[in-house]
Amino acid sequence: MLDSTDIRKNNTNRIRTELWKGGEHTKLSMAADTGLSVATCNTLLNELAENGEVTGEKRQINGVGRSSMIYKINENFECILCVRFDLLSDNMRSLNIDVISMLGNVIRSTATSYPAISADMIGKHIAGHISDFSNISLILIGTNGIIDNGVIRMSDIPEMDNVDLETELKKYTGSIPFYLAYDCQYRAYGAYKVNHYENITLTIMHCIKHVIPGTATVVNGRIIKGKNGFAGMTGYMPSELDKQKINEQIAAGNSDIIVNSIVSVITVLNPDEFVFAGNVINEDHLDMIRTKCGTFLPEDFLPHFSVAEDSGMHYYLEGMYHMAKDIKTDNIPF
Repeated sequence: MLDSTDIRKNNTNRIRTELWKGGEHTKLSMAADTGLSVATCNTLLNELAENGEVTGEKRQINGVGRSSMIYKINENFECILCVRFDLLSDNMRSLNIDVISMLGNVIRSTATSYPAISADMIGKHIAGHISDFSNISLILIGTNGIIDNGVIRMSDIPEMDNVDLETELKKYTGSIPFYLAYDCQYRAYGAYKVNHYENITLTIMHCIKHVIPGTATVVNGRIIKGKNGFAGMTGYMPSELDKQKINEQIAAGNSDIIVNSIVSVITVLNPDEFVFAGNVINEDHLDMIRTKCGTFLPEDFLPHFSVAEDSGMHYYLEGMYHMAKDIKTDNIPF
C-alpha cells in the first residue's frame, strides 16, 4: 500500500511525464491530461517551479480574460548523457556520445572511432562531458555484448569481453546514476516508442557485416532480457560453423543463417513486427526472407518485416531517451 510520500512522488512523475512532451500547460490543462485534481497540479507545478525544473509566468490565455499561470519545462534544468560503443564492419570501434535535453533535443553529439577501446577510455570521455555539462542527471550506456551483473559478456570486441564495466565506470561518474544495457535492447525499445506501440510484440535484429547478429524483443512495452540479459543472442544458436565462419557467410550474403535465426525468434515469441537494423538486410531482401521463412512456418504466423532507416541508429538514441524518462519516473520497462 502506498503511503503519502509515494503518492506525491507518483503524482509528480505523472506531471513530469506530461511536461517532457513539451508545450505549455496550465493547472487546468495538466489536471485534464494527468487525471489529477486541479489543486494537486497547482501545488506540484509550483513546487517544480520553485526548484527550477519548470518555468512559470502569468499570462492571459489568447490575450483575453484573467491571467493564468503558464508552465513549461525548463530545458536547461537537466540533461541526459547517452554513450554507445560498438564494433564496425571495418573492425574499428565506434564511440558515440550525445547530450540530450529532457525534451529529446540533442545538445551535443560526437562520433569517433578507434582501433581499440577500453573502459578507461570510455570513462574519461564521460568525465569530460560531466565537466562540460554540470546538469547531467543520468547516464545511459549501450554496450556491444550483454550485461551480466555489470560485466560485459559475449562481446564482439575482444578487449571489452568480461570487463566489469559497472565497477570501472563508477570511478568517473561520481554521484550521477548510470544504466548499462545491451545495444539491441535500446534499439528495440526505441523502435517500439517511435512507432507509438503499446500492446504488440516487436523484435529488432541488428546485423552488420563481420559481426554476429543479435536480436532484442519488446512485449507489451516490456523488454525481454532473460536471467542474464542473454535473451535474443541468436548468433549463438547451434551451428556446424564456428563464429568466424558464420560472420564470413553473412558478409558474403548467405541469408540462410539469418533466416534460421528469424524462424527461431518467431516460433518462440511470435512477434507482430520484425525490424532489421544494420548494413546486411535491406528492402530488396524482404520478399526473399518472407518466402524462405514461409518454407518453415505458416504464412499467417509470419510477422510484418521492415527495415530501419539509417541502420537503426535513430532507434538506438530514441531508445536511450525513452529509457531515461522511464528510469527517472521509476517505470523501468523490464
